[in-house]
Order: sequence, then C-alpha cells, then structure tokens
Amino acid sequence: MYRRGSFGVFALAVAGLIGLTASATAQTPQKSAKELITGTWTLEIADNIRRDGPNAPGFGPLPNGTAKFDTDGRYSVEIMPSSSNQGALSYSGSYTLDEPNQTLTLRIEESSLPNWRGTTQTGKVKFLNEQHLGWTTSVPLVASADFLGSDLVWARAK
Repeated sequence: MYRRGSFGVFALAVAGLIGLTASATAQTPQKSAKELITGTWTLEIADNIRRDGPNAPGFGPLPNGTAKFDTDGRYSVEIMPSSSNQGALSYSGSYTLDEPNQTLTLRIEESSLPNWRGTTQTGKVKFLNEQHLGWTTSVPLVASADFLGSDLVWARAK
C-alpha cells in the first residue's frame, strides 16, 4: 500500500514538472534563424578544410573580420589576415536562410576577388548559441586544389 501511495505522489510530481516545463517553454519565444543572424559579428576562426588531413588556418592563426547581416536580407563580410603575407577579402550582396536545411546562401554582388562577383555560395549554418555563429562554406577562402571549403566561427559583436 505504501508503494502505491509513493508511486502516485511521484507520478503527480513528474506530471506537474512536465507541465511547468512545457508552460515555461511555451512562454519563451524561439527566435528564427533570420532573427539570430541579424547584427554584427566578429571573426574568431577562419579555417580552410583540407581534402586530406586537419584544417588549416586560412588567414593566419588570429584572423580579424566582421560580418554584418541586415533584416532586409543584405550582408557584408570583411576578413583580414593576422600577417601581412596575404591580402584581405571582402564581399557583399544578399543572403537567404533555409532553416529546415540549415543553409546560408550568399549571393555575391561585390567582392575583392573578381572571380567571386556574380556567384552564389551555399553552406551549412549552425547557431552554437545566440552569441556564436558557425558556417561551413563550399568555397575555400584561399584558392587551392588542396581545400574543399572553409569553416568560419563568429562571435556577436559587443
């Protein structure tokens, strides 16, 4: 008898906890990817993805950069190397997000690389949290047959 009573109290406690959690979750609005990406970001990592082996820093070990995404679907990206051996990269245009497929598509209208102008780049996007954004591009930041693309990690600018 004591077991049944204990089990009933436990079951009621679990049901109550689930109800409170569901209620709290329902009250916390989930931000869309567009809401999350909007703003200014600073570059933390810019690695080229090797065909074989570990990633390689694309702009040195401590690259600098800024990415800005507006609510109207416009973006701009600037990436500067940590050493003077390589030039900076900048590009801008319009973007779209496909939330179900977690993809970011950049239509490049202007670029410091002439062969990027008029192209479209699509990559996987991942919000690590509201303060960190990662995306993997299908085009390496440094032209080389050794690389398949790039991994970028950004922190929300303060």
